[in-house]
Amino acid sequence: MKTLPRIFVLSLLLFLLAACGRGRDINNTPNVEATVAAAVQATAVAQTQMQVSVDAAVQATTVAQNASAALTPTPTPVVITTTEIVTEIVTEIVYVPQDVYVTMSEDELEALIDEAVAQAVAATEASAEAAAAVTSDAVVTSQEVESVEVYVQLAEETIAYAEDVLATYGQLYTDSSAEMVDALNGIQQELATLNDSAASIATSLAEISTSLEAGLALAEESIAQLESAATAAQATADQVQAQAVVWQAAVQAQVAQAQTAQAAFQNQAADFAALIQDIQPQQMAADLPASLQMVRSFAEVAQHSLADGQIDQNEILAIAQAGANASAGLQRFGGPQMQGMSGSIDTITSALARNDLPAAQQGLDGLNRQMPAIGAGNGTTDRPGAVQPPTGGRRP
Repeated sequence: MKTLPRIFVLSLLLFLLAACGRGRDINNTPNVEATVAAAVQATAVAQTQMQVSVDAAVQATTVAQNASAALTPTPTPVVITTTEIVTEIVTEIVYVPQDVYVTMSEDELEALIDEAVAQAVAATEASAEAAAAVTSDAVVTSQEVESVEVYVQLAEETIAYAEDVLATYGQLYTDSSAEMVDALNGIQQELATLNDSAASIATSLAEISTSLEAGLALAEESIAQLESAATAAQATADQVQAQAVVWQAAVQAQVAQAQTAQAAFQNQAADFAALIQDIQPQQMAADLPASLQMVRSFAEVAQHSLADGQIDQNEILAIAQAGANASAGLQRFGGPQMQGMSGSIDTITSALARNDLPAAQQGLDGLNRQMPAIGAGNGTTDRPGAVQPPTGGRRP
């Protein structure tokens, strides 16, 4: 009896335990939809947080880059202009292009010659000083050779430029005075000698450079040769300067001569104008053909006076008298049609009196063009200048 109750109690306990186990299984069954939703939500949150982190990182990087750019600005191209200073004498070399200086006036080209010669002298002196400096310690290095070569090249360039300018002047202004020509030739000869001196320095430098490149010790003769070439170049530069003084004196003399001639022309013009002011006709033509012949005579006298490019007192008196005779005949027989020719005669005479030869020649050309038309209109035959012989036959 006691055993049965025990079995019953044990059975009951086992039943209760099984029931409890089933309850736990039911309660612990996973909710798949809820789990998925929760996972999606968590992923979205994670993505949002990640994007925020990325944006923050990008912003931080941009700020860092901007800060770095502020501290280290972006490099910009810089144009560097350098001016080579050879010595205290030669600080700047100016070359006027050939197509410019060939168009210069005589005065401008003379001034350019002064500048070009001065540059050549200064550059040669610089090369001589540089050569003498490197030989002062009886030792010459490759670097010193290269530095002196720069000076020599500059000297040769400036000498060639000065020679070209002088040659252009000689070609353009061959009518200069004898003093100018002599001074010009003197400078050209001295520049040629100056060029030889620069070439001697260049030759010595080339020989020294060859020895140094071959690893040979320099002989005393090589250094002495360079030093001698430098001394000769300096002496030649002094000679060029002396010749330049002669050139400048010749230029000033020519300027003074031109000013004197101009003043003489002005005085002559005033004198001639007063001289012909009161000239009256001395011959009167008998008719229009005779008047036209006088016009032709006036044109011939005026043209002849222009042949030598100078008008003297006798010539201006003869021209003015022939013009007065011709104008009187035109005014008497020519009528309104001839008044233009009479005015042309007065214009030509005035131009010759003031020594304005181009204007006088232009007036003569116009007068010659006028005469055929007027002659044809008066029934005369076609002759040079439309001038007919006087009636009654040819004059003796």
